[in-house]
Amino acid sequence: MATREIKLASYTSRIDLLMKHVSNKKTLHLGCSSGRYIKARLERGSLLHQRLEDVSSDLHGIDLDGESLVTMRELGYDNLYEGNVEHLDQVGLSEKFDVVLAGDLLEHITCPGAMLNGIKPLLADSGRAIISTNNAFGLNYQLRRWTGSFKEHFEHVCFFSPETLLHLFERHGYRVVEMHGAYTEPPYTLTQKLKFMIGAPLYKIFPILAGTLVVIAEKAPISISKSNTDQSPS
Repeated sequence: MATREIKLASYTSRIDLLMKHVSNKKTLHLGCSSGRYIKARLERGSLLHQRLEDVSSDLHGIDLDGESLVTMRELGYDNLYEGNVEHLDQVGLSEKFDVVLAGDLLEHITCPGAMLNGIKPLLADSGRAIISTNNAFGLNYQLRRWTGSFKEHFEHVCFFSPETLLHLFERHGYRVVEMHGAYTEPPYTLTQKLKFMIGAPLYKIFPILAGTLVVIAEKAPISISKSNTDQSPS
């Protein structure tokens, strides 16, 4: 079977897109603390969990980094759980969520399919899984690789393309609703701002070159096989 071509819907802000989709929704945020980067992102106002709390109706978070969760609790965040997203059944959540979101987490985990399997029981019937992750075809990564300045994040174990994300989600019982190219957070240094000003027009024309991919998916309907429906009653 030929690989289905994926057309990215837009090039946009990852944070703005995620906020739009959790607005007034009961949301579970996987990898909510940003780990060692939490303090820097709090200072810049770009901590994703902080931004999601501004718009979601009820926000819960799960993270493996217990120390960062302590920091978040001290800042007044609640509904936080320490746990491994590859074993969501062990966290002890029995609630259903309109959105289960994992921002830039997929590339960190050993078994991404285990996380997707664990998300499904936590989704409401009309709920959606929203995942952002690094783009294997991101121009910024390619340029740094070609110039010898590329340094991989010490926790990253994989990169994805639009096609491999589609395959992954479909293999684990999801239907991909849409996919976007995005930038992770607004530029905050002069160098970043200059690069963004130069690159953004190109990325808007060719979203496939963006550094981040955002997938919005829902549970695929369960189909009844023809062989079962054709059987005559005994």
